[in-house]
Amino acid sequence: MGGGRKNLRRAVEEETLTLQQGQSIMQVVDLRGSNLIEVMDAKRERLLAIFPAKFQKSMWIKRGNFVVVDETGREEAAEFGRKVGCVVIQVLFYERVRVLQKSPEWPEVFKAATSGNSKQDLQSHTSNMEENDNSSDDDGLPPLEANTNRLRPFQSHSDTESASDSDSEA
Repeated sequence: MGGGRKNLRRAVEEETLTLQQGQSIMQVVDLRGSNLIEVMDAKRERLLAIFPAKFQKSMWIKRGNFVVVDETGREEAAEFGRKVGCVVIQVLFYERVRVLQKSPEWPEVFKAATSGNSKQDLQSHTSNMEENDNSSDDDGLPPLEANTNRLRPFQSHSDTESASDSDSEA
């Protein structure tokens, strides 16, 4: 099992990527769980792909990442009514994506998406911060009740002892 993971890392570290027949670059749209991910191809079609177990604990993906998938069984899957149409072969990390964007193998659809993503993320993050600042602290929720199982934070332990001593004297 150890040799397989070493080979995975070597494949990631290789500089060149040549796509074979039936392989294509796709963008991760959603993580569905159970090793299933939703990907989008260069034609903006969405389909389900399997993220093989051999990648577990060695490679992680999130929305917006790029992967190389083998879609040779795509027509067969559609023919038989199966939902999963392709298998992830390789995960493309940041450095590899930057190199591939300059090559002719990179789909034009993703060139616009990757250059605009960082600007859009920054704008959405700042707009979310502004919305949070403008919203009230209540958000229409009732006030929290005091936890009677704990000491009050403004009351020190010595104050509670003196209060209990004065109660016992009376």
